[in-house]
Amino acid sequence: MQLDIFEHSRDVVLRNAAMDALRERDTGACAQAVATLAAEYSTDPLLPALGLLCEKLRSPTPNPISREAAIAILQETRDTIAAAAHNVFGRAAQEWLSPLWAELAAAIAKYPFDSGNESLHSAPLLLHAGRWADAAGRIESIDSWRRQPAPLAWMIEARCRLGGFDAIWPLLAELAWMAPRRAQALTPRLELPALDRLVRGFDAEFEGEGSPDDFSWLPAWALIADGRLAEGLRLAQDSAHTLPESCARVVLGLLALEHQGRHVELVENRRRLRDAHPSLFERYMQDR
Repeated sequence: MQLDIFEHSRDVVLRNAAMDALRERDTGACAQAVATLAAEYSTDPLLPALGLLCEKLRSPTPNPISREAAIAILQETRDTIAAAAHNVFGRAAQEWLSPLWAELAAAIAKYPFDSGNESLHSAPLLLHAGRWADAAGRIESIDSWRRQPAPLAWMIEARCRLGGFDAIWPLLAELAWMAPRRAQALTPRLELPALDRLVRGFDAEFEGEGSPDDFSWLPAWALIADGRLAEGLRLAQDSAHTLPESCARVVLGLLALEHQGRHVELVENRRRLRDAHPSLFERYMQDR
């Protein structure tokens, strides 16, 4: 009986041997394990993915690299290779993919940022690789990175991993004003409980137009919901001077005036908020 179990387990043994070789990035052992698995169990469900990952290890990214080749490798890694890695390693796929992203990032390190092809830059590749500080350094080398949605979103992700909510709150406000849909798509990926609670409250309470652009009002609403966020938001730079940004700054002023006893200015700024967004003004007055 034990022999039967052993025989029926040989496919598992061979599959594990291939996976172990992949983890060790041992191309020779991996090729041998995949070849043996293919010879004895040609219909094994993981065989195609194992073979693809093994072949990828045997084809390192050239450095330097042409733009066309970089685009092809980026697409292959993002789509085919990433899918195969998830099939083989499950939740540990990102760890296995990390050196591939870092390798491609090094190959295109001198590529300038191109807003027409945002993904072909070393910064987002380093984010994929989990190299947060290196990514932040590359982003800082982009001219006016804080005025462009893609580099700003990358920096938010990098600083989030390094410093948490307080490190990204002013930047997230800037992105919400500049590119609200991008900011809304980014927030779940940051996996910050404090931010998730804030967004849930905003989604439940805020009376907007029902479009993704409503997210641009998050900073103003958040200040009203939690005045402790004011200190961080004061670090946000002027953005596109949109109405949501102007209202957020009016609320910032109101929170300061409330502690200064300047009644005339307080009344005037409350009027400005009421005229700009009546329902936001009503929410502000609930606690006054």
